[in-house]
Amino acid sequence: MRQTFIKTDNVIRFQTAVSRMEDRENGQPGIALVWGQAGRGKTVALENYYSEHGGVYIDVWEDWTQAAFLQALCFEVCGLRPRGSNLCKVKIVEHLQKDPRTIFVDEADRLHIKRIEDLRDIHRATGCSVVLVGEEELIGLLGERRRIWSRVTEEIEFRPVSPMDVIQYGVHAADLDVTQDACSLIVKNSDGDFRLVRNMMQMLEQAAKAKETNVADAPMVQAVVKTRSWRRS
Repeated sequence: MRQTFIKTDNVIRFQTAVSRMEDRENGQPGIALVWGQAGRGKTVALENYYSEHGGVYIDVWEDWTQAAFLQALCFEVCGLRPRGSNLCKVKIVEHLQKDPRTIFVDEADRLHIKRIEDLRDIHRATGCSVVLVGEEELIGLLGERRRIWSRVTEEIEFRPVSPMDVIQYGVHAADLDVTQDACSLIVKNSDGDFRLVRNMMQMLEQAAKAKETNVADAPMVQAVVKTRSWRRS
């Protein structure tokens, strides 16, 4: 199966929202909240946008202290890891004031609320937008502080994968013509998780090759579904 990126409805809404924030003349810079269940393509959409448009990208580690977080962010901004949280924040602000860029934070639900406050400080000082990407817990995290929530200008929920997404993915990744009934079964058994769709499609590609066909129908999907437990409890 080929590595492929398709513009799902989730991806289009994500790209539109971030582009709107980055429009310094007509947009509204602020904080973007991007949330949804694991496996729905948030990180892939983020990495694709970042690779095409640039910015500052940071992937959060569990239990980061303020110093560890700001050193990691500072290194991504300007290649430096100063000692001391305050000096890190000063360097980040200085460089972003000269070279404004959007800050993309993946796994943001792992951050302590005080790290979100650090990002708010940086946003206020530089005007640079901050895109926070995480699971459902991210909403509650930001909701703890009104002064943070009031700066959320974009909110993008990554919804379950749709039958149209499955059709597109089948064609582009595996040259498969997935029937409507098959798409419905894939969506149902994957619980809207794009990672599981990818795994199913890989097995369907193998099954289709064995039958010397490029059509994936409902019976073929049913056979794949029986091989393992796909949905999470």
